[in-house]
Amino acid sequence: MPRTRSRPDACPGAWRRHDAADGALARFRPVGGATTATELRLLAGAAASGASPIELTSRGSWQVRGLAGTTADDLADALRSDRPDALVDQQGRDVPCSVIASPRSTLVDPVAGAVAAGLRGRVDVPGRLLVAIEDRSVRGGSERSYGARVPLTRARAGVGDVSGQGADVTVVINGPSAGPPTPARPAEGPLDDDGRAALLLDGVDTGLRHDDPAALALAAVDAFTTHRGSAWRTRELDDAARAAMLDALADRTTSLVGKALQPGPADPTLLGREGTTLEALPRLGEVDLPTVMALLDLLDRGATLRATPWRTLVLRDAPDDAEERLAGLVETDPASRWRGISACVGAPRCRKSLTDVRGDLAAAVASGHVGGQVRQHWVGCGRACGTPGGRVAVVEAVPRTHETRGTYRTVVRSGRVDG
Repeated sequence: MPRTRSRPDACPGAWRRHDAADGALARFRPVGGATTATELRLLAGAAASGASPIELTSRGSWQVRGLAGTTADDLADALRSDRPDALVDQQGRDVPCSVIASPRSTLVDPVAGAVAAGLRGRVDVPGRLLVAIEDRSVRGGSERSYGARVPLTRARAGVGDVSGQGADVTVVINGPSAGPPTPARPAEGPLDDDGRAALLLDGVDTGLRHDDPAALALAAVDAFTTHRGSAWRTRELDDAARAAMLDALADRTTSLVGKALQPGPADPTLLGREGTTLEALPRLGEVDLPTVMALLDLLDRGATLRATPWRTLVLRDAPDDAEERLAGLVETDPASRWRGISACVGAPRCRKSLTDVRGDLAAAVASGHVGGQVRQHWVGCGRACGTPGGRVAVVEAVPRTHETRGTYRTVVRSGRVDG
């Protein structure tokens, strides 16, 4: 829907903070979800100073709440590093928007890193923009490194995961030519005979292809920023601006011959272990200190960590006792009633919330009335902060009166909440 924004985007970042009722909120955007033990340890220490857990967001980012101004600055400074896909690089720059990627695939790591490197330091990219890199590898097929200088190891075949988030810009590598993949039915068949990457805007295939997936993603961001006007998201472009954006991209790409690529499922969570990969769900995306300590133990023993946009954690190369080490701290059972459930922070940590959303939701799950079926996102007001991508039932608190005290209404949305 065309939309004119009257103010610049103020999405929180490492240096741009949001002032909430419980203090400053800082957000850190890991590239493709990649988070090291050092970064996790620093985030947890800062969160402890604000008496809050670290939070996972619907864009695979980390949030730290309850910070004093000096604490927030100290945290951003401490996170500086020379690692190219760091939360904050050596120059103090964070990524201006989220870059999510298939968390189980090593193939997308260099692509996501190259995209992030091309975005760091840019002030023309709105924080609300979302870029996704997806791997739909074919089992047993040949691998391509896409610019990596060393051979990449074989990852689990892609299942069409991050494309289901409806990102502004999605680039798919090694994908199928047609048919939405699912966790139960991985993608089969190459995207194109020559293995070109595909471009989706708002989860819809544009038909545009390119040999270099990182270059394709950056070209799409460039075309958007050139023609966006005041828009924060690609879906806010009017018809003329969108056409101009596609025309600019057409000069740098080739067109699809064949069927269009379909996005994957909105919630591709695969809780539990598959080979050496373990996916775990922190309840409501909250990672407390005991959980951090268990994760650090696993990272110190060779595991690598990815935060996902469905508020789970994926541990690659997880030790054999990883599930035992995390028992009671996170959910790893695919039948968990907490699967597919999320919430805004609610009162008292948010001034706008009409109720203690997370307390109400925890009580509803404990009573057996919520969980296990429909994806739900509970919110304390109509702003619906943190609504995940894809189709979801948004359970919204209503203003309290004598007749409606503590009640909610449900609105089915497709992860497209304005704000």
